[in-house]
Order: sequence, then structure tokens, then C-alpha cells
Amino acid sequence: MKFKKKNFKRSFDGRIFLDIKKSWQENELEILNKMRQISGIDISSDKITCYIDHSTSHGYYGSRTIFLGIKNGTKNRIKMDDALMVISHELFHIYYWRELKKMGLTKSVPGTESKEEWKLAETAAFLLTCEPSLKKIWPSAEVYLYPEIKGVYNKVKKFWKKGDLDYFLVNSYKKIKKER
Repeated sequence: MKFKKKNFKRSFDGRIFLDIKKSWQENELEILNKMRQISGIDISSDKITCYIDHSTSHGYYGSRTIFLGIKNGTKNRIKMDDALMVISHELFHIYYWRELKKMGLTKSVPGTESKEEWKLAETAAFLLTCEPSLKKIWPSAEVYLYPEIKGVYNKVKKFWKKGDLDYFLVNSYKKIKKER
């Protein structure tokens, strides 16, 4: 994964950028291997660029980009466990949408998906980042479920327990389409 700075203004920003990059590099292989084992998707970070952004506290993604917001209230610093978890969460989203397309489950692309599809994508990323083998890598990370996705989460979490992402996706899509 390549790392680039975005909206950096203060002198300590360079240190946090280097700290996040170093932490990812030290944990990347383990994280990717665990994500592959859990999802069955050949997740790679080779062609992905992660922008470390000081102007926001949010993470988001594009087709080959991840944005990690490091603004944390008045502290202006994100915890390393949170940084690892958010980068992994956003990386999973990129491959999640590719997998949906490959399976023929959606014609949507990120940004055009229905609210239910967005909720399902967030649910899947939440479930992945809460997996015990990954939580060991970021034990103090604050992994939380967005309040607006709790309904979808409660409907589909049982499909995740089987440990088969394709099964989860097929059955979750059936469930949310049936209830539209």
C-alpha cells in the first residue's frame, strides 16, 4: 500500500503520518492473510493508495484509494489500533464491491447503491473488523455499529456465523430485496 499526506498543516503531522505507515507495514501481511481467510477474497493492497487526511475524522474509499481521517476531536491524533482497523475496514469495502459484481448480486457501484445496500456493506465491514482474529491486531480500536444500520445488521448477522462470505452475501441480498 502506498501512503500519501492530505491536508497536513502542523509539524507533528509528519510524525503521525510515519507512525501510521510504519504500523500498517508491520501488520499488513497478518491483516491481509486474516482478511483473506475470513472472506475468501484475494484481498491485496498492492495497487491501493491510502491518503492520511488531517482535515477529517472519517474514513472512506474509492476504487483504488482509501482516505483515513486522523482528526480526533481536540487531540488531532488517531490511535494506531483505530488507524489499522479503519484502513482494513475501507480496504475490505473495495474488495466487497468487486466481489458483489463478480457474483452478479448488484449492478450498483459505491455512491449509487440503495440505502439497504449501503447498510449491508457497512454491516459486512463491521462484522469483519469484529472477527476475533483481527480484533487481536487492534484490541483497543473502537469498532462501532452505525445506529442506522442496526436493523439490517439484526436481519443478516446470522448468515455471517456460517463463516462463508458468499453464503452471507447471497442470503443477505435475498433478505434485503425481499423486504423492500
